[in-house]
Formats: sequence, structure tokens, C-alpha cells
Amino acid sequence: MRPQLGKDKIINAALTLFAEHGFHKTSISQIAKEAGVSKGLTYNYYKSKDELLFAIIDHASEGMIEIAEKLVSDAGYQTTLLNFLDDYFHFLLSNKKFLSLQLGLLFQPDLRKLVRPKLQARSLRLFKVTKTMFQRSRVFNPDQSAKRFMSELDGIALHYLFVFDDYPLEEMVKQLFNNYKNLGK
Repeated sequence: MRPQLGKDKIINAALTLFAEHGFHKTSISQIAKEAGVSKGLTYNYYKSKDELLFAIIDHASEGMIEIAEKLVSDAGYQTTLLNFLDDYFHFLLSNKKFLSLQLGLLFQPDLRKLVRPKLQARSLRLFKVTKTMFQRSRVFNPDQSAKRFMSELDGIALHYLFVFDDYPLEEMVKQLFNNYKNLGK
């Protein structure tokens, strides 16, 4: 088995089991069985369940950062904003399991302490890119605009993932775009 294929199988199995049963109720043995690999191979790649959780967060963070980096585009403010929102909401739709797991981790005090530094580092990178978009577009107070924009994205994600079964995600894309389209130049 190619190393990356084995790692991907383990990450996907862990994500599924953590999301279904919780981090604490999932063992490395269960993850290995779900992935179709040996427990030894799992430990070869990940020294602990904590390290595996970090790998899951890092994997998803790479995708989020890749989408956010599109905010620093020469395509013009409105085009950049619309493209980002489309990509962001596609990410929400296609990563629901991970995002639900991540939000759930934040509500468990022991796990929040464990993952908080990684999530803060990712959020800081996302904030910097978002602020750069607003700065390039000469938005008044780009720092506050970036914070508000990110808060609205988080609120939409929370409602989509946990609150409403039939959340109008497509309509939210349009409304958020309309709320921000005239801020930049």
C-alpha cells in the first residue's frame, strides 16, 4: 500500500468514527479496522489518537486555506468575493462530517484545550487573507470588516451544521454577497 493511501484511509476512518461515536469512545483498534489496515500501521503513521486528530484538522485546514487564498485575487472585488463564497459553501456541503466534528470538539472542554492552538492558528491565517482582500479593495476599516465577515460565515456554518435541517445555504450565498458587494472597489 502506498504510504499516502494508507494515511488517507486512516484519516477518513478516524473522521467517520470520531463523528459517529466521539473522540473518547473511539479506539485506535476501531480506526484500524475501519480503515482496513493493521493497528501497527496506524501507529506507524500516528503515534497517538491526539496526533491523528491533529492530522484530520490539518488536512481540512489545508482545504480551507486554499479556498481563502482565492480572496487575494486580481479578478476584482465583486468577482473575488462571489468566487470565494461559492467555494466556501461548496466546502461546507462536501465537508459536513468534518465540520460537525470540529464544532463538536469545541464544546468539549478537554478537547477544546487540545485543538484550540491549531484552530486559532488556522483562524489567524484565514483572518489575514480576508483582511488583505478588504484592504486591497480599500474598504473602510478592513480589520473590522474581516472580523464581521468571518463571524457571519461561522454563524451560517453553525446553523447549517447543527441548528436547521433544511438550511437555505444557496440563499445565504446570495444574501452575504449582497451584504458585502458594495463595500469594496
